[in-house]
Amino acid sequence: MGHRILVTGARRGIGAALATGLAEPGRTLLIHHLAAGSQADGVARRCRELGAEAHTVEADLADPGAVRELAALAGPVDVLVNNAARASNVELGALTPAEWEATFAVNVTAPMLLIQALAAGMAERGWGRIINITSPTVRLGGPSGPSYVASKAALIGLTRSAARTLGPAGITVNAISPGATATEGEAELAAGGDVAGLHASILAAQAVPRALVPDDVIAAARFLVSPGAATTTGQVLEVGGGLVYR
Repeated sequence: MGHRILVTGARRGIGAALATGLAEPGRTLLIHHLAAGSQADGVARRCRELGAEAHTVEADLADPGAVRELAALAGPVDVLVNNAARASNVELGALTPAEWEATFAVNVTAPMLLIQALAAGMAERGWGRIINITSPTVRLGGPSGPSYVASKAALIGLTRSAARTLGPAGITVNAISPGATATEGEAELAAGGDVAGLHASILAAQAVPRALVPDDVIAAARFLVSPGAATTTGQVLEVGGGLVYR
C-alpha cells in the first residue's frame, strides 16, 4: 500500500533496518537523522533499491521546536516509528536533573510531540500505525542508567495511553522491545563499554541463546503495520530471544 512512513533515528542500526524492512513499491520512507547526512543517504538509497520512494529529514529531537518542524515537514504520515533514543549510563548517585531531562527530551517528549502532531492527519484518514521502540531494561532495571530505563518505561505508558485515545480513530499504537542487538551504537548502552561481557550475560539468560541482529526486529514491525494487526494496540512486543516475558 502507498503508505508514507517516518522512522526516527534511521541512519544506522535498528532504525535503518526498520526503514529498509518497511520499504516496498508504492511506499514513501522518510529517513530521520541528526548531522549524519551521508549515512542517512545510504539508507534512503537502499530503500529506493527496494522500490520505495525515500527522502532524508534532519532534526534535533532534543529541541521541541525542531520536532514540531519535523512533523510539519514530514506532512501526512501514515506510519510513525519512534526509534531515535538518547543513551544514558549515568548512575543514580551521579544523576543530575540536566541529564534526566536531556534523556527524557529525546526518548519521551519527542515521541509525544510527533504523535500529537501526526495523529490528527491519521485520524482524518481513518487509519494510522504508530510504533515506539522501547527496551527490556524496563523489566530488568539495567544495565543502562536510571534516566534511560525510566524514559523507556514512560514511553510504554505513552504507548498505552495513546492507544486508548487514538483507537476510535482507526489508529493503533504499539511498542517493540528489542533485546541486546548487535548495532553500531550498542556500546553506548553497555555499562563500561563491555559489550562482550554484556552479551555473554544476556545470551545465558535468553530462551533462544542467539545474539540478535537488527533484522530480527523487522518482522514485528511488518506485522504491526499489516491489516492483520488492526485490533492489536497498546501492546509491547518483546523481541529478545525470551530474555523477559510479559
